[in-house]
Amino acid sequence: MKRTIVFLFTMAFAACVFMQNAKAQVTTNGGSGLDATYPSLASAIAALNSATISSPVVITLTGNETAPAGGYSITQLGGTAINPITIQGSGGTITAGLQTAGSITDAVFKIIGGDYITIQNFTMQENSGNTVATLSSNTMTEFGVAIFATTATNGAQNNTIQNNTITLSSGYQNAIGVFSTSSSSSTNGTLVATSTAGTNSNNKFYGNVISGVAYGMYFICPANTASLFETGIDIGGTSSATGNTITFGNATQANFTWTNFNGSTPAGIYFRNGGVGCNVSYNSLTSNDLQYVQTNGLGGIVSAGTAPTGVSYASVRNNNTIVLNNKGTTAIN
Repeated sequence: MKRTIVFLFTMAFAACVFMQNAKAQVTTNGGSGLDATYPSLASAIAALNSATISSPVVITLTGNETAPAGGYSITQLGGTAINPITIQGSGGTITAGLQTAGSITDAVFKIIGGDYITIQNFTMQENSGNTVATLSSNTMTEFGVAIFATTATNGAQNNTIQNNTITLSSGYQNAIGVFSTSSSSSTNGTLVATSTAGTNSNNKFYGNVISGVAYGMYFICPANTASLFETGIDIGGTSSATGNTITFGNATQANFTWTNFNGSTPAGIYFRNGGVGCNVSYNSLTSNDLQYVQTNGLGGIVSAGTAPTGVSYASVRNNNTIVLNNKGTTAIN
């Protein structure tokens, strides 16, 4: 009996040591007064949100971590071109949190009004415990990375999302790899940009691999006018080295409610009212081979909504590879 007890104690101790070693490690460059280490990425982001940004900040996650329910919310507004903020992974995986039933605002990362923030080199995945896709009681993760304005005159601008692998659940009709809106708040409340400063302009998306989604990337803004326009979005850069690879599509039409969202056309990249002066180049977009029943079929790169008025602009669309597969009889755009 004594030997058995000793053996069990030894195994339990070893298991504790293993779990401690398996915990994520978070380090920083000490910028803007942050500590050199934190016990979790969530605690590091909480410290970042309350910091006064006076120098560049780099936060690095090594190892695996489960995100909080709803996602990591980055609300720091002090990033600048001189003092940027970088949050990066290094060989680990972030699993989405166990989401609240019925919520439609869940992500792995949220940038809320922040500028000059880079999120890079992460593997993000849906939690296997999130299984309910019925909208009213869903427990799924809607977004890999979501970008929101914080006020009608303070959008999230000059951010970079690059070299991430994002895998959600292609069985969920509302899963989107990257989502950006300046037409509602991060909680899906009433908030509509009233000036160009309130839009999510000049954000960049390079080298991401996105799958398990109904939409690869989805951008929403108010109707563009001479005094209010969302512009400068760069998806894919200027070479194949910075292009994104997106596999997308769900046979069931998206059915959640965000201001200006239109779920009738699954697409690799979708602009709702936007796309003014934006670059979409060197991306590979492939739809899942399904029987799509949506009236408007299936899209690769879609620009829809209200046409811009009073704005002169040039948008670039080149060197994209688009493969659309549809087992149904509805149109392919």
